[in-house]
Amino acid sequence: MKIFKNTFFLTLSFFTILSSCNTQILKSSSNNELLENEESSLIHTRELKIFKRFDTPEKFSRNQNYTGFGKWLNNLSLKNNNTPVYTFDGQKKSNPNIYVGVLDLEQPKKNVQFNSNAIMSLRLEYFYREKKYNEIDKLAKVLANPITYTTFVKGDYSYPKFMDYLTHYLENSNSQTIVQLLKPISIKEIQVGDVFFQKETIKNHAAIVMDLAQDKNGNKIFILAQSYYPSQDIHILSNPSNDLISPWYIAKEGTLLTPEWRFLSSDLMRFK
Repeated sequence: MKIFKNTFFLTLSFFTILSSCNTQILKSSSNNELLENEESSLIHTRELKIFKRFDTPEKFSRNQNYTGFGKWLNNLSLKNNNTPVYTFDGQKKSNPNIYVGVLDLEQPKKNVQFNSNAIMSLRLEYFYREKKYNEIDKLAKVLANPITYTTFVKGDYSYPKFMDYLTHYLENSNSQTIVQLLKPISIKEIQVGDVFFQKETIKNHAAIVMDLAQDKNGNKIFILAQSYYPSQDIHILSNPSNDLISPWYIAKEGTLLTPEWRFLSSDLMRFK
């Protein structure tokens, strides 16, 4: 009987210590006290809508009273889980661990939807889907070859013809032209549809806010999408700095580290 009691208490003590260690590891793995106790996966792999596939962390909730571009982005469909990202020429993206979803949108057949150009793909696609053709025409003013959409299609508003124009648009745009359509905003004002945008002479990149949540204290988190180089499907990014809340990112001043780029909070911009 004495041996049994000793064995019981030793076993109980072991699991108590193990539980304590696991809790400590969980807390130390998070860089933000607001979210340190999130334990379960936030991803529902069978869901095909962004707001359904990705749960919010505990104490955070979405405000889905979006309008216009933000509402359209947040309601975009995703391809089936485990669908790889493909480049324009049919090759699989080399690192599948950096993304957790792929937007169910056609991409141009040329190497044009890369880096910052991808946000223009989404912007033009939105106006096309909403039949706001005059808004697409307005975007042509920054192009190297500024042919408007309505002039280009000559009355053919089919989707294949739109894709032809999208290819033309992206071939004639770059970070220097795209930035003319954007204005800087504070990270505290972040909304769905805003973009983190860096323009350099040689290198440039952009990631777009696809979803947003907030807690009762006003702290915000968001989900990002991007394309990369070469031209490829637009995809939802994982968070390499915080597995516990991935794919959500914390809205805060300073550095924003994504799997393939380093942004600053001061890079946040909004379409004019």
